[in-house]
Amino acid sequence: MTLRPRLPITSAALALIAATALAPRAQASGFSLREQSPSALGSAFAGVSAGGTDISAMFWNPAAMSLYGNQFILGSSLIIPSAEIANAKAMPAPMFPQTPFAGPGASPNSVNPVPLPAIYGTWGVSEDFRLGLSINVPYGMVVQYNQDFVGRYHALRTSLKTVDVSPNFSYRVTPEWSVGGAFIARMVKAELTNYVDFGAIGQALGLPGYAPGNHDAVAALEGDKWVYGFKVGTIVQPVPELRLGLAYSGKTTVDLNNGKVKYTGVPAAFASKFVDGGAGVALDLPDTVSAGLHWDLTKEFAVQGEIAKTSWSKFKELRVKFASGQADSVVDESWKDTTYFSVGGVWKYNNELTLRFGYAHDQAPMDDFHRTPRVPDGDRNWFSVGTSYAFSKQLSVDFALTHIQVKDGTINLQSGTTPADPNFFRGTLTGTFKNKVDIVAIQARYNW
Repeated sequence: MTLRPRLPITSAALALIAATALAPRAQASGFSLREQSPSALGSAFAGVSAGGTDISAMFWNPAAMSLYGNQFILGSSLIIPSAEIANAKAMPAPMFPQTPFAGPGASPNSVNPVPLPAIYGTWGVSEDFRLGLSINVPYGMVVQYNQDFVGRYHALRTSLKTVDVSPNFSYRVTPEWSVGGAFIARMVKAELTNYVDFGAIGQALGLPGYAPGNHDAVAALEGDKWVYGFKVGTIVQPVPELRLGLAYSGKTTVDLNNGKVKYTGVPAAFASKFVDGGAGVALDLPDTVSAGLHWDLTKEFAVQGEIAKTSWSKFKELRVKFASGQADSVVDESWKDTTYFSVGGVWKYNNELTLRFGYAHDQAPMDDFHRTPRVPDGDRNWFSVGTSYAFSKQLSVDFALTHIQVKDGTINLQSGTTPADPNFFRGTLTGTFKNKVDIVAIQARYNW
């Protein structure tokens, strides 16, 4: 039997890098970060596509700048996640002796806190035409498992860092109708590692002394890339009390062709096959449509709503190419479209103090057979509160707290029965992730 072992960093690992090349959109769950506005967080991002409550809504809909004067915002959201796996079990593929891989069946919190800064500024060129600039971190997380993690052949460390620099414009066509657009330049940097089970590979090749779990090495992938995207939006105000917004973020084609793979501890028998070098991936990632509503029921109280649809079903496969000439790795992702919706309220208590609250539901794009330890996500319920205090007509401060309940996520990765399956030399991994997220956010707004 002739085997052509494939690079063990496949589906989840490179998917994370590729996914960070998405143009900003009304963020879904999975591996994206919605927390780009402390003021909007207070109402669970309800109404952001309809303009929200300040210029930070330009992250979702650039037409929102037409609603406000010259403004500068400096904010940060501290995301405090917890992701713990319980009842984890891992086994070699069926062709090998069915001895479970060594390692604890539970792993402590594997996700580190992530601070997300956000900067926004606008300037009115004329009464109707405005320019803006936003700087955001739309993706960023660190997932780290212990060296003895039972699923170490699937993941050890995942580190993502991104920065968006986006010039925006808006134009008020009529007093009731505004349009806008933005160009996005995004720097993506990623580091992904896992163990490689050369014991299983050696036994499959008939090499003496090899067995699953007895010859491990580390594979590490690093890459960085500038990618580009766009977004457009419009806001209509049919009556003074009601605003409606619609925004679109286009599909992004990713060509990450400068990744580098490095191996540590490869047995001599495989030194010519598993070599350091380049790796790349090209794929299309989905577009998103979002709609928002802001309705002033009275001068003091407004209700808000938001819905966003992301076409994750376009993420059908991930094809990885290797500079060494190794066979392509093709992974069936089979993700599904997701919907985010939220409702919220804004109560202007007096000229200085404003209170906010909101609820949201956010779907995860993967099912139990495609969830990985790199993206241990599940459906989410958001509960948010926030407040603003105006010290003067120029200076205000916003503060928000959010608790996110994440549905327990079953992981059920199967090895397959032939070496053509990407998980064949990783083995199976089953278990349950128990997740939650808390967020603390603050920003300062200055009108000029």
